[in-house]
Amino acid sequence: MNDYNRFLQLISADKERMIDRLIKWASINSASDNYQGLEIMLQALVKDFSQLPGKLEILQLPESLKALRITCRQHAPIQILFNGHMDTVYGKDHPFQICTKISDNILQGPGVADMKGGLVVMLEVLKTFEQSPWAKNIGWEVLIVPDEEIGSPNSVHLLETAAKRNTLGLIFEPCLPDGSLVRSRKGVGTFTIDSHGIAGHAGRDFISQNNAIAGLCHFLNQVNELNNEFPKAIFNIGYIEGGGPVNIIPDRAIAKIGIRIDTHEEQVDIEKRLNQLMDSFNKEQKVQIELTGHFSRPPKLPSPPINALYHEFEACGKELDITLGWKDSGGASDGNNLAAAGLPNIDNLGVHGDNIHSDKEFIFLSSLVQRAQLTTLFLMKLASGEIKLSKHLFPNQRDLL
Repeated sequence: MNDYNRFLQLISADKERMIDRLIKWASINSASDNYQGLEIMLQALVKDFSQLPGKLEILQLPESLKALRITCRQHAPIQILFNGHMDTVYGKDHPFQICTKISDNILQGPGVADMKGGLVVMLEVLKTFEQSPWAKNIGWEVLIVPDEEIGSPNSVHLLETAAKRNTLGLIFEPCLPDGSLVRSRKGVGTFTIDSHGIAGHAGRDFISQNNAIAGLCHFLNQVNELNNEFPKAIFNIGYIEGGGPVNIIPDRAIAKIGIRIDTHEEQVDIEKRLNQLMDSFNKEQKVQIELTGHFSRPPKLPSPPINALYHEFEACGKELDITLGWKDSGGASDGNNLAAAGLPNIDNLGVHGDNIHSDKEFIFLSSLVQRAQLTTLFLMKLASGEIKLSKHLFPNQRDLL
């Protein structure tokens, strides 16, 4: 530990700079649909990540979006993907836009935990690791995408190709509220339900069976009941829209549902059941339902290589007096896609905070140093040969130099 300690102390000494960087980044609104804000955030990342060695690229994506990629030592024996996202869930008109210091150790602000704090940790890890004498044994790729919060629809191909050329993945989503790392994640799908009725005068021509909103609500009740039919899955009715003046029978209504699943088999059964409900409804009702959508993220299931990674991080945590748990989560991340593409990964090595996706989101500032030290220690031990990855579990590696 003594050989590693002087590098870990560099992280401790950098705490205030890490906090300043986090506040600067979190003060930039980079909602998934705020393209101007995402461009400003990208340029801030380019400026700060430019201090790292390697080749920096800005990758053009559909919808005027851009991703950041940096590659270093692509011929090293072990290749590691460092993944994160620059977008947040807070729209440019959302009232939650600034950072507030709640106490010496608590900072509240948009994206401070999910995941601009994780990006701060990622940069600090790489900056510190590159100063160590073992860095030559590991090559790495940074991939920061702009659309993770909406399922990475424009960057999923970048993730899938990156998965093929790396040995393992380190993803800097926030850890769970109790500090645990995630063992498995549910798969996620988003579906749109389009209800078509028949318009008319509510006083002269009222026929209740023509009301698109009433029909949609009836169908949504059936969808909600699937929570009982599939108790391990989650069916969340998250959005509904329709209608206008109350003297008109509405002929159109739309709802969106989010579905979370544990296994591929459950996904197949649920897709079949949704289609059965739609077909049965359309045969019996005047209002007609159209169902579109798909599962964008497959489940991330426990596996021997992921378990092996966790145990190595757990051991590093004990050396640093950090207690790590290992729990399942209903949330999804780009780690789902990377695992499905064959890349073993730990996907919540970011900061410790809570209340993400709300206007109470916060970070424990001490976790900036703790989590950066955790991953840096893992990297130094891996690069020095103290940690050895089984070639059976991690076939995409060569002997250390």
